[in-house]
Amino acid sequence: MHRVSAGLLGCLVVIGCLAPPAAAAPSTTVQRTIQDCDADNLLEYAFGEEHILLDSPFDEDEENCVRQNRRGEELRLPPSASLINFIQLSDFQMVDEESPARVEFLDGTQRLPGLQPFSAAYRPQESLTTQVTEAMARQVRNAVSPVTAAKPDLTILTGDNADSQQYNETRWFIDILDGTDTGANPDPEMETPGSPGRDRKVDPNSGIPGPSPIQPRLGCDATPGSVYDGVRDSGVRDGPDVGYYEPDASGGTADDGDGYSPDRKRNAHETGRDVTVRDFPGLLERANDPFEALGLDMPWYSAFGNHDALVQGNSPDAYLGPFGAPTTETYDPVYHAIATGCVKVKQPAPAALQQIRDLYAAIREDPTDAKIALVLQKAQETLAAACDPRSPDCQFGGETAIVPPDPRRCFLAKDEPFVTASGSPCESGSWIRQHFRTSGTPVGHGFAPSDPANCARYGTEEEACRQAAMEDGDDIKLGRPTQAVLAHDGYYSFVPKPGLRFVVLDTITDECGTIFCSEGSVDDPQFEWLRSQIVDAQGQGQYVVVFSHHTLRTTRFPTSDPSERPQHDGERFDRMRTPPQPVGASMADTLEELYCEHPNVIAHVAGHEHENYVERHGCNEDEPPTPGPNPVFWHISTAAHIDYPQQARMIELVKLGGKLSFVLTVLDHDGPANPGGSGQAGDSVLRLAGIAREIAYNDYQGSRGARGGRQDRNVILPTGRTPPPYTP
Repeated sequence: MHRVSAGLLGCLVVIGCLAPPAAAAPSTTVQRTIQDCDADNLLEYAFGEEHILLDSPFDEDEENCVRQNRRGEELRLPPSASLINFIQLSDFQMVDEESPARVEFLDGTQRLPGLQPFSAAYRPQESLTTQVTEAMARQVRNAVSPVTAAKPDLTILTGDNADSQQYNETRWFIDILDGTDTGANPDPEMETPGSPGRDRKVDPNSGIPGPSPIQPRLGCDATPGSVYDGVRDSGVRDGPDVGYYEPDASGGTADDGDGYSPDRKRNAHETGRDVTVRDFPGLLERANDPFEALGLDMPWYSAFGNHDALVQGNSPDAYLGPFGAPTTETYDPVYHAIATGCVKVKQPAPAALQQIRDLYAAIREDPTDAKIALVLQKAQETLAAACDPRSPDCQFGGETAIVPPDPRRCFLAKDEPFVTASGSPCESGSWIRQHFRTSGTPVGHGFAPSDPANCARYGTEEEACRQAAMEDGDDIKLGRPTQAVLAHDGYYSFVPKPGLRFVVLDTITDECGTIFCSEGSVDDPQFEWLRSQIVDAQGQGQYVVVFSHHTLRTTRFPTSDPSERPQHDGERFDRMRTPPQPVGASMADTLEELYCEHPNVIAHVAGHEHENYVERHGCNEDEPPTPGPNPVFWHISTAAHIDYPQQARMIELVKLGGKLSFVLTVLDHDGPANPGGSGQAGDSVLRLAGIAREIAYNDYQGSRGARGGRQDRNVILPTGRTPPPYTP
């Protein structure tokens, strides 16, 4: 990290007297924050945080909800100072928590101190992901810059929009961002049978009562008495703890799993964490109520995350291939039968569970990717034993539940051509094609169609689809390049404003040789395309901002696809660790080295790590250095919606003192800080989102540090560049 000159800090004080924006209701963390100020494990509204320069002094007391001395006025600039203002949303991980394909039971074995490689397999708040995303969309559509009063020009999603590659999860996030009150109906498959004529809404409740078309011999009627068919605690006080949250009651016949009790002393004894998870009777049922989505009301663009393209963010095996281009992705019938069927494993048999525990213990001695992959392989075998339709009786010795089956849980291929189950909703199109089935803008949300001939499938949007296809040309033109189409990859670029080029990468490791492919890589064809984009942008006088799901330090996985080698890591050293640690094993050029070669690259924006942080990459100043003519670029990582603090980020590029600076502003969603007492959960979408935030704050396997430090949130990042067009 490097300090910013005092001269620029003085400039901020002077400019702070200019053109304050029009008064508006609190909409960013500049006006107010959400914190636990009295250490009771409940959140409340607290003082806002004005913008500071990275590495400038600040009052540590602000971290403790105390505002004793302000250093001066908040930064204010005239609207003309704003070059572009956009929102970054990341890691919704829209969960179908009732899906039989989920492996929550892996998380039930998380009781080995200091080792939690699978703590993300279950979260107590995961049934509320649709409401959290809706609450953030409502915040974003009304947000304005606290610095220039500029409204956001667009929104970019940096991946993990769905949780497990499923069709219904993908449609939920698209419909929430588009809004459901537009009169359009781009996904009639999402209408629940038996409810014709109902106003179109987002319906988070998966499962269609009746026999499974894939497993017809099974009785698959809905669970009586509840619309919720996911995991919850066993309710046996003195029996085995299955490790899940039970929001209806605690104690007696409906107890909580370890760490999920309202009793903070008990939680501390069981998990070593001081947390308080209140009861909200009826919460899991209310989480499945349909609701009207208002939509972002602005253009939005999408990027692939590992959860969008891999089963629960890890396994690439729902589709086989492609290896090289152009080949067809072909579905695995066993994976799809599990997901769309009706046998959900809540806990494996005791013997199988003990084997998994033993493997966990072995990881302590050998914490390698291969060992972790072995544990995941065991989980896969457990599911297959429970639900493989080829099994003569499809029985299992552990705890299973019969849930209503749902063909809408089918897994989506990344792109076309592909083969999926006949009659499946996934026949309506790949993950990329789903972005053309939209009532929002732009059609395709950044992607170009695989084949212009497919445009006729997009109905009223056919002409817009053809226009997107026309932009797909050689590897220099904007849009999705031919090589990305042939490789089933989802990278593209676009010009949001004159003098700027946004480049969106696909960092998914489609094949890594194991079923544990969660971290990222950039294949060689994509890397060379990125280089050509940067060079072409330089010739056009454009600054470049790069977006991806994976951060630079998590772009490091080898690929087992020969056509993609050599793979390119994000950086050679992780400087957030002391001393800096090597990141990957590839000897090919890294993204950081490419950026340092080109001074028109000014930032890389990512998600994946579920944490707010900002890094300054001074190419020739870092230790060790990455030599090149680029003096500095910024690496910006933003927290997740599924985990605490459930925040988004406003990123504005402004003219400040004759130079360009990024102004970063954190946004909380519209759910209340304290959603009220632990009575009935209620049916308000915003209250449910507020409950989700509180539960996530008290998830003993989560990180309260994910909010980041003071300088990772509302911060000013000088680039040292002059306003565009770019000049060397």
